[in-house]
Amino acid sequence: MRYLALIVLLFFSSCSRRIEDPEIAQIRVRGIQSHTFVGHDAKVVTKEIIAVLQDEGYMIKNVSGDVGLLTAERNINIEKFSSKFWACLFSGKRARWKKHSIIELTTNITGEEGKTKVRINYLIRIFDNLGRIIDVHQILEEDIYMDFFNKVQKGLLSK
Repeated sequence: MRYLALIVLLFFSSCSRRIEDPEIAQIRVRGIQSHTFVGHDAKVVTKEIIAVLQDEGYMIKNVSGDVGLLTAERNINIEKFSSKFWACLFSGKRARWKKHSIIELTTNITGEEGKTKVRINYLIRIFDNLGRIIDVHQILEEDIYMDFFNKVQKGLLSK
């Protein structure tokens, strides 16, 4: 009986989730969101960031060269016929389904001698067919940030 209790205890302790230190988690997020462009001044990097964002379908909302802030957003239709069909079938007039999303991007651009530091932050808002917010969360997939920085770097190198 003791052995059974010990095995059960070990099993449940191995299933517990380790909570990461918030400071370490924030440092990791900051590392994913940040990149330094060496050999380019802030104005050139800002113009290239704007070009990349426009190529990806973002609308530039605000650019402040004084503080290095750039904001943009992109609207995406995410409605799927199957989601709409099943929601209407089961809920009738009260049906709700994912309709569209808005991806908001905030960029902090800091120019230093011989290099420019850039930190970007993606936030996604998902809306239903009634215009209500279903979900809001920060996008933390490293490959999305790396892809963005690679596009900016490629554009800077072609100039």
